[in-house]
Amino acid sequence: MSEPVKVLVVDDEQVVLDGVGRHLRRDGYEVRTALNAADALALLTDEGADVLISDLMMPGMDGLQLLDRISKLAAPPPVIMITGYATMRTALQALRKGAFDYIAKPFTRAELLGVVARASRRAAMSAADSAPDAPPTGFRGYGHCWVEKLGDGTARIGLDASFAETVGRPVELELPETGDFLEQGSACLKLLSADGKTHVLWTPVSGTVIEVNRNLADRVALTVEDPYGAGWLVRVESGNLEDELEGLGGE
Repeated sequence: MSEPVKVLVVDDEQVVLDGVGRHLRRDGYEVRTALNAADALALLTDEGADVLISDLMMPGMDGLQLLDRISKLAAPPPVIMITGYATMRTALQALRKGAFDYIAKPFTRAELLGVVARASRRAAMSAADSAPDAPPTGFRGYGHCWVEKLGDGTARIGLDASFAETVGRPVELELPETGDFLEQGSACLKLLSADGKTHVLWTPVSGTVIEVNRNLADRVALTVEDPYGAGWLVRVESGNLEDELEGLGGE
């Protein structure tokens, strides 16, 4: 029988620690909690952890400062940030500092278990496997969705391969509808995997959805089998595409 995955949760609100801990323990995780970053570092040093979940806004040492400290460890665990400020700027700041992902309040139990399951899979990968290849030329990714600027000035969005490899087999997609407006940093879609977990993806650019890949209705697996080709998700028209692409960095 395999050892349970050890998750360390740090938040300055006891109610958050209690709720997150309860959900994770019900799913078989071994959970430790801390009310501040200093105590979390001590627990991480003494007991270790496979995954760390940290609130972003905390008194004293905040989540980003804690992330800096953890990144200097010899074998840092994947870090999931909890934030009430679900903006792309916040997400990118955390992801660029080495966070595995972030989850925006309020989140559901299914969303929490989804992101922790992916982080657990990442932690179990070898060092070589845990550093996925960069997106192909012309695509810009940041761990969730890639974005590709098309010749007509619109942008196509799809599932980043680094995300796909930690999801498992997808069985259902919740896509936006044509005409919906997606704000940068907001939920682009939800994906249900074969293990019953819900995975939320954040959109890299703002825009109105002008086309949805209807082929995915019958072939959801294309999102992970061919993420940069036939598995694309939506095409959007954006009035601020260049600025938002510049903010993403990369090419």
